Amino acid sequence: MKKEVTRTWIVEKTTRLSELMIQEGGSIAAPEGKFVYMTVDGVGRDILPGRYRGEIVLSVAETYHMTPHSLLRMTNRSKEFRNALVVDTSEGKVVDEKSVPAAIQGGTISGKEVDGAYIASSAESFNGILAIGSGSYTVKNTRIEMEGFGENDFVGMGSGIEAIDKVDLTIEDCDIQVNGVTRTSVHVGGDSHVLVKNTRIQNTSPDSDWLGDFSWACGFTGTNRLCQLTDNGSVRYENCHLKTNGWGILSIDGTLKHNDMVIKDSRLELSGPRAHGYGAFCIGGNHVRMEGCDVRVNGYPLLLRGMEDQGRAEIIDTRISGRRFGVMAMGDTHSVLTIEGSSFRTDKSTLVFKGSATEINVKNTEMVPGNGVIMQLMDNDEGGMNAQDFHVPLGETDVPDSSHDLTAVGNDDIRLNLTDCTLTGDFYNSTSNIRANKRSTMGGMGKFHDAVIGVMAPPTMAALPEGEEIPAEFTMEKVDLDVAKNLAVTLRSTSITGVISSAAQKYRDGLTLIDESNRLEMSNITQTAAPTVNNGVIVCLDAKSKWTVTGTSYITKLVLASGAAVTGPEGQRVWMSVDGVETNIAPGTYTGRIILRVS
Repeated sequence: MKKEVTRTWIVEKTTRLSELMIQEGGSIAAPEGKFVYMTVDGVGRDILPGRYRGEIVLSVAETYHMTPHSLLRMTNRSKEFRNALVVDTSEGKVVDEKSVPAAIQGGTISGKEVDGAYIASSAESFNGILAIGSGSYTVKNTRIEMEGFGENDFVGMGSGIEAIDKVDLTIEDCDIQVNGVTRTSVHVGGDSHVLVKNTRIQNTSPDSDWLGDFSWACGFTGTNRLCQLTDNGSVRYENCHLKTNGWGILSIDGTLKHNDMVIKDSRLELSGPRAHGYGAFCIGGNHVRMEGCDVRVNGYPLLLRGMEDQGRAEIIDTRISGRRFGVMAMGDTHSVLTIEGSSFRTDKSTLVFKGSATEINVKNTEMVPGNGVIMQLMDNDEGGMNAQDFHVPLGETDVPDSSHDLTAVGNDDIRLNLTDCTLTGDFYNSTSNIRANKRSTMGGMGKFHDAVIGVMAPPTMAALPEGEEIPAEFTMEKVDLDVAKNLAVTLRSTSITGVISSAAQKYRDGLTLIDESNRLEMSNITQTAAPTVNNGVIVCLDAKSKWTVTGTSYITKLVLASGAAVTGPEGQRVWMSVDGVETNIAPGTYTGRIILRVS
């Protein structure tokens, strides 16, 4: 059967054709409350003017009404989803009226599992498999290939596989590739629990003018994140290969409680000439654990912004590498970061912390930074999602704050605990009270996304669905962490060769402004040891630890247990002065303006 469309054709029921011609001005629509989806030889296509030949199916089905979840709770927005397959796991059945059988090739499909199917589509915002209800479901030996624009990745529009409600979902031995702007491969929402095993998940973020308008200030580039965890869900990836050139691999956003994301024995890759983003993002009061993984990420293999004093991030027996940093924390409120039995090899600093109050516990780990800096504690240069720029504070100096105790570790300072490590590199604290990030030009955030929230006027509880609460990251009392901090470095059975010091920081020569066009200048500073102003440095060594000082270091407190060693490189000696008085280095506690020099 052939059909030529010159005006609007309302397709009342699923129709099969061998040839279809849609003239300019012609269109195809479904009856009210339904949608029409076109497949050509089994592959989904947007219905656009043109000539189509082959096995053409115009499927008429009902949309799935996706109630507000993820960040769309904040604006009380719902969405109409178009899906290849909708499964009600409570009933153990396929929801036929909301599914498109013509979009699924091969395999066996039931209310309990999909096995051996193939789903391919280039239609915008079309979903592969949507699992709803409160039962169990399995997707295995299935290949999903989708591309094109996704209207809203916060709720999973256009995702390959999505679980909501209270689904217990297993994805096993699958191959999922979803390419496009803001279109995720796997979306975990509601109260669902998802296990992904032995699966390859990949997307290619297309070159586009849209580079993440609201995320440029994090240094992100690209147009996509690979997988998403939201609401009250939890997810576990085992023996998976996760690859993208977008702005992120494993995202968490819009969570309500304390969610778990575990990545075990998996390979994470974020690379490409336009790629700069994160491997996993631990945000909110959530838990992210990498164990036994190989993480190769241009940007931030782990990005940390824990909140509510609940954030927990773990890197265990994992190999981290990348052409920028290792771990970056921004706006982190009292998370605990644990690194154990791992290795870091990065082109720049291993740890970059700004505007954060974090406890970092590192054990038996190798850190090899390309720029020689292991800890880069710096002033925050991010003004928030609504900022349009950052003005580099040229020629400004910090003013001493007499109320700031430089010898104490406060609740909002940084604690770095090193155990059973042998490290060569420098540890710098260049924080100040200059607060240049508070001078950013504000406004204009969200040129694209309809989930723009948080920086807008706060919503009222009345705008939310009954029983829902505003996500904690948008209601909690904001703690201003963009101030000078003390850095406490504690060594337990650890040897450090390098400088540990207060520092000055400097951006690239000639740089006065950072905006969307040169976003990779964010965090890209050079630090040099400098006398302490408000940026205290506290160093504690236990009886089995050694600090080989390689250059002048300015600290404010030194605690040496009996047996601890502070020495210079071979053939050189360390000299210490405290408040200008030359002092022997011996077990004990020293406070004041401490300078260690090598000669």
